[in-house]
Parts: sequence; structure tokens; C-alpha cells
Amino acid sequence: MKIRLHHAGLQRLVHGLALKLVRGWMGTCRIHMAPVQASKGMLESPQPLLFSLWHCHLLAPLFGYRQHYSRFAPMAIMVSPSRDGELIGGVCRDLGFATCSGSRHKGGVAALQVLGDYLRQGYRISLVADGSRGPARVVQKGALFLARQEQAPILPVATAASRTFTFNTWDRFEIPLPFSRVAILFDEPFWVPAQARGAALEALRRDLQDRLHRLSERSRTYFSR
Repeated sequence: MKIRLHHAGLQRLVHGLALKLVRGWMGTCRIHMAPVQASKGMLESPQPLLFSLWHCHLLAPLFGYRQHYSRFAPMAIMVSPSRDGELIGGVCRDLGFATCSGSRHKGGVAALQVLGDYLRQGYRISLVADGSRGPARVVQKGALFLARQEQAPILPVATAASRTFTFNTWDRFEIPLPFSRVAILFDEPFWVPAQARGAALEALRRDLQDRLHRLSERSRTYFSR
């Protein structure tokens, strides 16, 4: 069931309650960052980067980045131009992140231009690889277009948690249970050559998709090793 929030005062109330709930929930978790060596130096520098992750892993990396890497570079996040996206965007802004509204279906090209401006200003960009509507775990090309245009590397990201609740949603959204151990996994940097077009770009899309699948598989067994 979707709750439609037309009244501005009600929207602000729900945003405030959502922020308190999410902060309180995630505040009980112990989050550490687990980048591969090739990504560690990039993350601990002011280098502009693009983060690519599945929609189901969206939540925990926001808190992990805020705790561990926000001192190196600010971050901007694309959110969908829907009421759900407005709620998520409000939470992100309250956590200190810039947001940009857009999706494959509405305002995507303009949003990528805004995100390119953010990159040139020294921001890092977080993009959901499978978009706001899916299909789940199928990479869309937005991050590839932006990485090609700005010649910034993409870091694939996944979330591991010792205990997780999975929602019955299109993306099987995951949230760490309270007092869980959480790890944010980063794969090796992924570059998109400036000349990549057509079949070459599609091959890169499949490559990024495969990397995210492998990283997600690692995340499922991370705390059982």
C-alpha cells in the first residue's frame, strides 16, 4: 500500500519521523568499509568517483560513507521524481548529501548533466545501477554515460550484514537488523573509455553487471567466513 502525502506539513512530519527512525535503526549497527586495495586510495582522497550499487543495497552505504569518507569529498545522489523518491531525497539531504531528481523515465538526461556539474565541483556521485523501477539487478546505462562523459571511475558497491531483513518488494530491498555488523564492499575501479559506443558500451554494461553480481555474492557470505 502506498501512502500519498499531498499536504506539505504532513510530508515534513513523515520526513522527520523517517529520518529519526532510520538514524536510530542504523545507529545500532557497526559499519566498517571493505574496499579492495585498488579502491582504498581513491576513497581516502578527494578524487571524484561514481558509486554503482543495486537498489536493494541502497541504505547502509549512505551511513557508511557519511561516517568514514565524507571528510574526503561530499556526495550527491540521484533520486527518482516520485513521492517515494521525495521521501528518500529528504532523508538523504538531512544526512548531508546533495540530491538530484531524475530517472530513466523522467528527467534522466538533465539529471546526468547536473551530476556531471557536481563531479566537476569535486563531489562523488551515487547511482542505483538498476534504477528506481528495475528490472532488478539489470544495469542501466546512466552511470556508464556519466563515467564516459566525465572520465571518472565507477566503484561497484555492495552491502553485507550479519543479520538482514528482506522486504517483499520488486528489488528485494535489504535492511540490516538492529545491532548487526555491516560491511560496505567496494570492487576495483571500472573505467569507461571516452570512445565507447554501441556494442562496446553494451559490453561494458554487461561487465559492470557481472561485477555487481559477483560482489553481491561475496556480500552474502561475508560474515559466514
